[in-house]
Amino acid sequence: MTAIQPIPYGGSSIWIGALEVIPVFDGYSREDPTRFYAVHPDAPPQKGDRIEDWTPYRDFLDDDGRIEHGLGGFLIRAGDRFTLIDCGVGPTQVGPYGPYRRVIAGGELPERLRQIGVDAGQITDVVLTHLHPDHYGWAATGGGSLFPNATFRCHAFDWDHFVVEPSGNQSGLAAGLKDLEPRLETIDRDGPVLPGIDCRLAPGHTPGSIIVILSSGSHRGILLGDVVHCPVELVDDEWASLGDVDPALARRTKVALARELEGTADPVVGAHFPGMRFGRLIPTDSGRRWSIQV
Repeated sequence: MTAIQPIPYGGSSIWIGALEVIPVFDGYSREDPTRFYAVHPDAPPQKGDRIEDWTPYRDFLDDDGRIEHGLGGFLIRAGDRFTLIDCGVGPTQVGPYGPYRRVIAGGELPERLRQIGVDAGQITDVVLTHLHPDHYGWAATGGGSLFPNATFRCHAFDWDHFVVEPSGNQSGLAAGLKDLEPRLETIDRDGPVLPGIDCRLAPGHTPGSIIVILSSGSHRGILLGDVVHCPVELVDDEWASLGDVDPALARRTKVALARELEGTADPVVGAHFPGMRFGRLIPTDSGRRWSIQV
C-alpha cells in the first residue's frame, strides 16, 4: 500500500498495490449511539444501547458523544476499470423506520464522483455487498440510470431473498432493483468477480451479505460491508450488531472475521465507519484495539 491521499470533500483514498480505493460519500448521519444500537424499547438490554457501554469506547464517538454513520460506496480505480462497491441511499430518504423512527438521507454521490473527476458513465461495475436500501439506493433509481454502462452484481442469496421471493416486511423493499435484471450478474460462490476483486459470503446480516477482498501483488485490503457497523464490534465480541436477518449467524460471522483480521497488516473498513476510513485490528494484552489508518 502506498501513501494515503486526501480527497476534496474530506477523508482520504488509499492504494492497495495498483488499486486506488476512494470513499465516495452519499451522506452521513450523527446519532445518539444508544438509540443507534437499540433493537426495540421493550427488548432486553444489549451492548451499545446503554451509555455506560460506551465509556471504554469513547474514541468511537465525536466530541458531542454522537456516533457518525457514514453512507456511500467505495470506488476502485484500476486502469480503465471503475468499480463501485455499494452506491449509497440515492436521491430519496430511507425511513422513518425502527423503534426511534430513524431517517437516513443521501443524495450526494453524483456530486462526489464529479469532485474526484469521475463521470458516473465511466463506472463499469457496481458490486452490492447486500440488498439493504442504504447500499443499493442509486442502483434502484431509474433502473440504474446513473450508471448507464455498468454491470451490477450481488449475491444470489440476497437476490432471491429480497427480489425473487420477498416475504413479510421484505415484500416490495427492493422492488426497484427488478429493473436491473438485464444488467445483473449474481454471485454464487466465493472467489474472484473482477480483476483484483474477490467476494466472500459473510451471512447473517442478510443471507447473501458479502465482504470484498481487494488484492494487488502482495497487498490486500478488505471492505466489510455491514458485517460490522462500527469498529467497536470488532474490538468486543459481545457487542451488538444492527438489523440482522439472522442475529446468531451474524454474530458468529463477525467473531470469526475479527479473529481472522486480528494482527494482520490488511487495512479494513466497514461501509458505515466514521469518515469511511480504513484501519487495522491490533491484538493487545487485554484483547484488541482499533487503529485508524493515517
